[in-house]
Amino acid sequence: MIMNLNKNNWQEFNFDDVFDILRGKRLVNLDQITGNIAYISSSKKNNGVDNYILPPDFMKIYKNALTLNNSGSVGYCFYHPYEFVASDHCTVIQIKDKRIKLTNYISLFLKPIIELMKSKYNFAREINNERLKKEKILLPTTSDKLPDWKFMENYIKNLAKKIKYDKKITKNKLIKNTIKFTSKNWKEFKIKDLFIIQKGERLTVIDRMFGDTPLLTASSVNNGISCFIDYEFFKNKKIIFENKITVDMFCNIFYQEFKYFSDDNIHTLLFKNKSYEKYYENKYVNLFLVSILKQLSRKYDYGRQVRLKRFEEEVISLPITDKNEPDFEFMENYIKSLNYSQNL
Repeated sequence: MIMNLNKNNWQEFNFDDVFDILRGKRLVNLDQITGNIAYISSSKKNNGVDNYILPPDFMKIYKNALTLNNSGSVGYCFYHPYEFVASDHCTVIQIKDKRIKLTNYISLFLKPIIELMKSKYNFAREINNERLKKEKILLPTTSDKLPDWKFMENYIKNLAKKIKYDKKITKNKLIKNTIKFTSKNWKEFKIKDLFIIQKGERLTVIDRMFGDTPLLTASSVNNGISCFIDYEFFKNKKIIFENKITVDMFCNIFYQEFKYFSDDNIHTLLFKNKSYEKYYENKYVNLFLVSILKQLSRKYDYGRQVRLKRFEEEVISLPITDKNEPDFEFMENYIKSLNYSQNL
């Protein structure tokens, strides 16, 4: 049964009337002790998880709550069904009516609604408790004019039933000799020693003729795909890539397995050393490299953009062979050894 979002049954509420809000506590990196409790900060990545720590006594441990980024990636909202602590760059949000249990379905309904306030804030104008108390939130209501939590949960459950995956998901058989990072030597490499960086080309709105080839731009979602343009029209006019890693101006990093065009907000990484050419279009190698390169992204928060000269000087660590060269074979085998890698 299709559930409609009937506009007549929605109502504005004061944010503070529906939710309890509590700002997190500051804990600088030097004071963080490694542990098993998620430390939530103002990142839009990894569900906001910045580290896993042993929290000090002054930090409250939460579970089954939402967090809202006050600064940094301001306005992003995440659900945490596990134990966590929050930094002072986050606000913890819980339903005020204690008879209502927050679920992942209700959270998925609330997330895009809460994130609508993002456009009102940026790094210069942070979200604080006083501003949040003045915010309004539009929610479906019951006949008693109360938030209809049951409807929210059922609406997402209904959507979830429509999601289908056309491949059978299979778990890899356990490998007797599990591949471990500790079994390899690692070495630091500068980006410019590994890659040639190719910048994309500027496209005007008029250029973006409808087609079936992805055009990439700066974005943290959908692998950076902004639209689809005409391959036949552009193939002799614009550079087209395939099986490459891309980095955008905000250090969003993706592996693009398909053919694509990119605008001037995108950098494509091309390997320098031709002796490893057989690995360059290997998706397992590229996925390994993406996970390493993404460690650089935290350096480009708060408006610090990726510039070519700056990015070329960045350093990453990679497993190496006996000849002190990147061990692409190890990278491939490691990703293949992971559970569910057959479905990549």
